[in-house]
Amino acid sequence: MLPQRLLVVMPNWFGETLFATPLLKAIRHADPRVFVAALGVPRAQDILTHNPRVDLFIPCDERGRHKTLAAKWQLIGTLRANRFDAAIILRRSLTRAMLLASAGIPRRIGFANAKSGWLLTDRVPTPTAPLHKAHAYLRLLSPLGLQASDGSYEYRVSDAERASATALFRTHGVSGEQPIVILHPGANWAHKRWPTERFAQLADRLASARPLAIVVTGGPDDQPLAEAMRAQTAARLVVLAGQTTLRQLAACLEQASLVVSNDTGILHLATALDRPVVALYGPTSPVLTGPLGDPRRVIVIHHADCCPEIPCFHPDHPPHPGMHAIGVDEVYDAAKRLLGGGGCRVEGEQHADDAA
Repeated sequence: MLPQRLLVVMPNWFGETLFATPLLKAIRHADPRVFVAALGVPRAQDILTHNPRVDLFIPCDERGRHKTLAAKWQLIGTLRANRFDAAIILRRSLTRAMLLASAGIPRRIGFANAKSGWLLTDRVPTPTAPLHKAHAYLRLLSPLGLQASDGSYEYRVSDAERASATALFRTHGVSGEQPIVILHPGANWAHKRWPTERFAQLADRLASARPLAIVVTGGPDDQPLAEAMRAQTAARLVVLAGQTTLRQLAACLEQASLVVSNDTGILHLATALDRPVVALYGPTSPVLTGPLGDPRRVIVIHHADCCPEIPCFHPDHPPHPGMHAIGVDEVYDAAKRLLGGGGCRVEGEQHADDAA
């Protein structure tokens, strides 16, 4: 029997929060009566808003509102008041595991690890073979007697958000009469970014081939990348970088005919919205963190043989040879296939769905 009140502790990155949505879906399918709460950073709440699998979101912001010891005790009080029967912790985090133990949650399920495993009551072996994170998270259901294999993400856009995105596009002269191609040049680390001049060349190629609207998205930190693209292309670019919230951006992504993106949370958001996606990978592995979606709508380009180390966690050493190995021609060809309704194949590496 499943616990009647269950807490799921989310990862910090919003892309990995999307990886956790299959686990939430599996719990709800197993027993719709279970009260499911999620604990996470504010950007995780942005991903889970309107998600029908989550009854309550509890913010945990250790760098902001919960930075002090007094605030942490207040958070522990909130957890105690909810009387959770069990918690699943997706992160190997000592501080989060200590929160769960201090709140007196009797069952604490997570991956066995030296850092925080001693605070868990149910330790699930860490996968030894390469396994996509979304499928790895599903293994944490085993102590509850559940099995699941559906790794597809979930994200819900509201009607109000949809209307707002349409209005935003119209203010920039973008209507539904032409296909919308979204280019996302940003990534949390510089060595995960395809060069802006190649994004600009791709924009020129796409614009010269057929009538369409080319939109450049990103956060405030991505504005210099978007402006660099604008300076290097003859195509008309609609720059939305820094002008939207995450949820507004998601509503814009939903209307795209194609999304071309580096390995970042926006890529997975587009996949969750079932958009055609060209995903550009260099220092990270599509097997571990690739987009899980309809294989007819996803093309991953990755030249694994160009990279000395994958995954590479050295962001202070750009440029990365794997990103520079990706040519404009192959990205354009992939984009053209998806815009024309073509199929999917992974360039240079096995697809994550097949490897899981």
